[in-house]
Amino acid sequence: MGAMGIFKHIVERQKEALSGLLQGKKQRVDSTIPLGLKINSIVKIDETKFLVNEGKLKVQSPGPESHTVVAAGKYTTGTMSNYKLYLQSTMDKEDESILHIVVENTELVSLAYFRVIDEIFPANEDEWGVWLNDGTGLIGYKDFIIDGELSYGRTIGNKDQDYMQPIPFTETVVLDPYGMTGMKIDSLSMRYVRDAGINEYIVVTMEKVKDEFGAVKEAGVTIMAGIELVEPELEIS
Repeated sequence: MGAMGIFKHIVERQKEALSGLLQGKKQRVDSTIPLGLKINSIVKIDETKFLVNEGKLKVQSPGPESHTVVAAGKYTTGTMSNYKLYLQSTMDKEDESILHIVVENTELVSLAYFRVIDEIFPANEDEWGVWLNDGTGLIGYKDFIIDGELSYGRTIGNKDQDYMQPIPFTETVVLDPYGMTGMKIDSLSMRYVRDAGINEYIVVTMEKVKDEFGAVKEAGVTIMAGIELVEPELEIS
């Protein structure tokens, strides 16, 4: 699941998105995305932070090439509006990443770049319990360990509290500028951070991708790594 899984669903439905465009629906649904980003926008990301911290980060550099916005998601958490822009490299469509933009009262709160570093598909209730068990589940536990040694601390709540309930939200994803095709994703998520010279974040999320009829098409756990950016580090066209 996650970016790779979502991109799989995006690819499956791209023909439907094209069909919707040919039907001539005129009103765009992506005009409120911050920073002037839209579906099919071209984005180039400054590599400097990645190169300066090379070897210290789990998240890979976006590379020198440009990226196309192939889908856009939106959800709310509290008073925050969250936008996820799904990117594909213009050089390699299998090179996938995500821009995560958070806004409150029209003010930009954060801008971050993420890549999926792992996807897990629990096969039974016991395996799901490892991630979601109330009180001990990995999604919500006070720290998260990568590669058996890199420790990331939970970014919210009392650090002495072993477990916090993961944050629930439903993301609506559109695959074309007019909202003719899309999907919904029910999620339970927690963010973690460590000092790697700069703050590197890990986001661990249970995701259920649903079709237009509300049926679950796929469920799994996504682990993403990322760092914060600032607006001048994006070149958008």
